[in-house]
Amino acid sequence: MRSDSSQTLVGVFLVISRLSAFALCVGLIVSAVVADEQSVPPTPEPTQGTIQVPIKNLQNVGRGQLIVLLFKRMKRVEPKISRAYKSQILSVSGKSMTVNFKNIAFGEYAVAVLHDMDKDRKLDTNFLGIPREDLGCSNNAKGGPLGPPAWAKARFRHNKATSPLTPLKMWRVYD
Repeated sequence: MRSDSSQTLVGVFLVISRLSAFALCVGLIVSAVVADEQSVPPTPEPTQGTIQVPIKNLQNVGRGQLIVLLFKRMKRVEPKISRAYKSQILSVSGKSMTVNFKNIAFGEYAVAVLHDMDKDRKLDTNFLGIPREDLGCSNNAKGGPLGPPAWAKARFRHNKATSPLTPLKMWRVYD
């Protein structure tokens, strides 16, 4: 009888030791998973995004081309492709259009839009320097008698994944 109780006792110890070993393994796995989750770095905040430029009041649909210029800091926002940080040239497909500048680093920018009727990629003026083609600028800023809009009037802050601008209203200086 003694041998049966010894065998039972040994069997119980074996079961307990196997359960202990199993619990130890589970504990190690769980602690490794928790430690791994804690070591994952947080997702970095975006540093660039899309600037949406809604344009309205376009005239002469189907004629000429629309030149949309994105500028970094400058004294005056002149509609010259050579001075732009980024540019897009599109067909004028409607009285209202939206142009997107993608993957643009956060910061301060300004936009100028030119309806280039003769497709020469520059602003046509009369002998006094007054524009003959429709223009638009961010914040609907307008220039004065001595030139295009000042940076301070046209600038905007781009700091979101998508930064929609106030719709730019095209205007005619020559009317």
